[in-house]
Amino acid sequence: MPAKAIKHREWKRRWLALALCGTTLFAGTGARAGQQAPEAPQSAQLSGENGEAIRSRGSAATFALTYNSDTNSDLDGGDGRGAAYLQRVGLIGDADLYRVLGWRGATAHVSLHLINGTGLSGRAGTLLPVSGIEAEPAARLFNLWIEQRLGAATTLRAGQFTAAQEFAVSPTAALFVNSTFGWPASFATDLPSGGPAYPLAAPGLRLAAAPFARTTLRVAIFAGDPAGPGTGDPQRRDLHGLNGLRFKGRPFLIAEIARSAGGADPAWTATLGGWLHTGRFDDLARDDRGVLLAAPGSSGDPFQHRGDSAIYAMVDARLWKSDTRTLRGFVRASASPADRNPIDRYLDVGLSLSSPLRGRPGDTFGVAFAVARISPRLRALRIAQAEAAGPTPALPRFEALAEASWQFSLSPRFYLQPNAQLILHPSAALLAGPIAPPLPSHALVLALRTSFRL
Repeated sequence: MPAKAIKHREWKRRWLALALCGTTLFAGTGARAGQQAPEAPQSAQLSGENGEAIRSRGSAATFALTYNSDTNSDLDGGDGRGAAYLQRVGLIGDADLYRVLGWRGATAHVSLHLINGTGLSGRAGTLLPVSGIEAEPAARLFNLWIEQRLGAATTLRAGQFTAAQEFAVSPTAALFVNSTFGWPASFATDLPSGGPAYPLAAPGLRLAAAPFARTTLRVAIFAGDPAGPGTGDPQRRDLHGLNGLRFKGRPFLIAEIARSAGGADPAWTATLGGWLHTGRFDDLARDDRGVLLAAPGSSGDPFQHRGDSAIYAMVDARLWKSDTRTLRGFVRASASPADRNPIDRYLDVGLSLSSPLRGRPGDTFGVAFAVARISPRLRALRIAQAEAAGPTPALPRFEALAEASWQFSLSPRFYLQPNAQLILHPSAALLAGPIAPPLPSHALVLALRTSFRL
């Protein structure tokens, strides 16, 4: 295809994503009433990622302590069998600034994480992280923001926070332990430093509003690289969560519109969203002269694309209800350009059942599945690189995951959650560079999560 046509298609894609963000922002500024994201399940509240804000009720300030730990074991497959343990202590505070300072309609929020231990994802070799609390051991500032209410229920948030707390969030998916059921692995893999998501918050602005009944609009702009510029592991580059206080990297914009059945527990919610990153991204297959990167005459310098984007859609629904039992389901999908994103297509789906056994109304059981397609361009590059050294390798076209979780309620604030994950075609090695096949065909992980809140 001629270079002019390629450039035209690229700009068309970028302007479509900008239009989505701009339309949402325009609608939000004229909103009559705001509507927050549906309250996350108890598992997400305990984890401190979704629904983290405590919200003071009749007091100037409220504080809480959360504890989460995961004991994970790779029983079969992956890059090596073994076990790993990690834990996270969260210190969370919310303040009503009207009671504290006389600032009407404003609240403040801060959270700190004390992280210790080791995750299992590196051992399993997976792009879909085994645990949503995996992070480098550190004492880390996470959230630090002020939210101002504008009118009846429109809110504006400013400070350091994450997109993963409000955007592309399924309340049903919050039950599951694998990180991809929170911030999708497609976003975490494709965006610089994983995007504004745990454990790297970023400075930003977020506007949320509900211009019509049962309709919610959200739009946000963040620093494009939460860890700031540099090389190596982003979490080590910003080990204590302080680099995010500087606005580094070209802007990242994300927006979504959600429509629900209404009520405190809506029967269904449908969401359409998209994001746009205005930075530069390496082409996965061609160099700056249009030659294949694996070709002998390649300069070795990837062609630089201006910007990146993705669209996503999600449905969360209550499928059946009888007495204390409720069956819920979700489905979520995203798509992004294959020439610059290692994961260009993503899909996850799941079910959860509350009170699976009579006499245990606080328990929840769920099963979920996710599949991440490896960009054909990246796969072709790795095959060409491997061919130069020997026979053509068989490389996976996708990585897939199945998780089964049972959350046992020992008290309203204390949960145990055994879970099992089967990962097919762990593919993290494809991102690291030329590979020496074969890659592992699977990894079987058994784990136990412990969560409580004080």
